[in-house]
Amino acid sequence: MMLAPLLRIAVTVAAVVLAGTGAARADALQDVLDGYIEEEELPGGLLLVSDPRQRQLVVAGVANRRNSAPVTPDSRFYVASVGKMTVAAATLQLVEEGRLSLDAPVAPLVAHLPGLAKLANLRSARLGQLLDHSSGIPDYLTDEFESASRADAKRHWTAAEVLSYALGERATNRPGQSHEYSNSNFVLLGEIIAAADGATLAEVLQRRIFDRAGMTHTTVGVANPNDPALVHGYADIAENGRLQDVSRLSWNFPFGDGPLVTTAEDMERFLFALFRDGKLLQPATLAQMVAPSDQEAEYGLGTERGKDKWGRWYGHTGTFDGFDAEIRYYPEHKAALVFMANGNASSETSVIKQAAGAVFHGRKPGN
Repeated sequence: MMLAPLLRIAVTVAAVVLAGTGAARADALQDVLDGYIEEEELPGGLLLVSDPRQRQLVVAGVANRRNSAPVTPDSRFYVASVGKMTVAAATLQLVEEGRLSLDAPVAPLVAHLPGLAKLANLRSARLGQLLDHSSGIPDYLTDEFESASRADAKRHWTAAEVLSYALGERATNRPGQSHEYSNSNFVLLGEIIAAADGATLAEVLQRRIFDRAGMTHTTVGVANPNDPALVHGYADIAENGRLQDVSRLSWNFPFGDGPLVTTAEDMERFLFALFRDGKLLQPATLAQMVAPSDQEAEYGLGTERGKDKWGRWYGHTGTFDGFDAEIRYYPEHKAALVFMANGNASSETSVIKQAAGAVFHGRKPGN
């Protein structure tokens, strides 16, 4: 979604060094976060870096403007599309078990969802094409959906209802022809893995991902909106220069394209469980997950991928009204990096890349 730049607000700053190599490096990471929060005019955020040499978590700003509660290391953020990685991992577990196939046609797998007969490419797309965004199925995140969802932020949607906003849209390409990012792909995946396991998506992710990774503060959606650990998201959605609390829509949106409300520590645990400790996928499956797709070198199966001066990395970004997030794992450094904010940046600058520069400075990949 296109969002107007957020107003500059005063922020309070706190820093927590949980373990590390000294105050200088912790200060450098705090400087990165503070500078980004100020430059992008965000209410608050946090940064975590964890590798064999150090573990640092720095925070800045406010989690709730109504009571001026600060962001803390235990704050729970909505992380938007970052959650796609957990849905992809659960899908690939079912593939490992032989209960799903990447070559399986999508339409029979979602036959239980009403009203999708006219969804473009549904009958010709394959499961694997949902994971790498080559299905050509159009995105439900249209202007019409944006207007409807903002008009009633407390509404509890169904998957069929959100996908109905893609019914009038044309296919972006023939299945397998090119990469075209579409949130509809992962809404469908969420419904597919729930049906395959005979459970809700929340139950599937709890058993397959959260429990195995030790993610004790992660939920699909929000059961208690008064939870003091919840971070509220803010955006100028009316484009009138006034920030609004837009948290409820994200908290009420438990679909596969962005289901998670979580903490930095739980995202750290997920990255290590997936990439370092082998708790979620077999090595061959993980290699398939992070390999470049045929259509897009910077995307695998539900996973963004890239390389910078600090080495290769795998992860995902996420943005939705009032929330930004990014996670990365650098295998050469065995390092997990996590960023969360309760506003939307106006630039495309990656604060994770800046954080990597602050903590990996002078180190070569593998050191």
